[in-house]
Amino acid sequence: MLHPDICGRQSTYTSFMLTDADGNTGNPTHLAPWAAQIRVQAGGGDYEVICGGTLITAKHVLTAAHCFQKKFGAVKPGGEENSMSGRYCEENQRFTDSEILKRTQVTVGAMCTRKSEKFGCVNERQNGITLKVSRFIMGDFYKTHCEQGNDIVILELESTVDDVEGANYACLPFLPETKIQEGTTVTSFGWGSDPGKGFDNSAFPMIQVLTLVPESLSTCEDNWGTSVPFDSFCTAEEEDKNVCSGDSGGGLTFHQTESSREFIIAIVSYGSDCVQLIGGSEPRSQINTDVRKHQKFIVDFINGA
Repeated sequence: MLHPDICGRQSTYTSFMLTDADGNTGNPTHLAPWAAQIRVQAGGGDYEVICGGTLITAKHVLTAAHCFQKKFGAVKPGGEENSMSGRYCEENQRFTDSEILKRTQVTVGAMCTRKSEKFGCVNERQNGITLKVSRFIMGDFYKTHCEQGNDIVILELESTVDDVEGANYACLPFLPETKIQEGTTVTSFGWGSDPGKGFDNSAFPMIQVLTLVPESLSTCEDNWGTSVPFDSFCTAEEEDKNVCSGDSGGGLTFHQTESSREFIIAIVSYGSDCVQLIGGSEPRSQINTDVRKHQKFIVDFINGA
């Protein structure tokens, strides 16, 4: 399931060169073949894309624990809208283990969430392959009321993605240990909302990729005016460039030039609201979960422990 010589390499597509009846051609290059869509069954029975995820083996996906809140994204009266503090984060406010297994599906090898010729989504193959979850592991995120880190979940898929066109997994930064060099930017990818393009509260049809700048923990804490979780990896927010609602759980990766591979460094957790940023609110820092702080948690699970 994990082959160090395969991870982090760009995938090629052939099916995305197909054209529709009007001659529109799909995007032939997958910008992030390790990107996954986390779909949760809503009340009406449909599976909605609520979060992103990252393939880290041919069968395992990293995402965020807060994606499985029963009141996803809801804020208690008087709670702070831009942080985990004040959300419905008691242990009984997440889906039960059986509900997570029953109501979660993961789409891999996808460029799009649905057909949208305006944004280059012109054929069904661009929507990837959807798989069920066979098991998962979640840490202490809800037991600590979502305020002390551990915003991480590992999902094991019912089958591998080896035969899924365009899908591949990112490299882990500790198999073997690989350092992110100072000054290196990171890449974010997902289908989250984009208020600047008219998608205020809905998933964007085509995957979007952003380049973000890491920030020190001291800068991060200064921007928030408080301490941040122990496993934080922070990136700078910008008024017109930031991860948004629906990008939660997606990965941040960095490129290692020597090997020409992409390594996951963190999982998107929380930050400022994009609508508020566009409206002129002061940017703070995006808080992400540093996967290096969870090495044993990750390795033990993917090895079957």
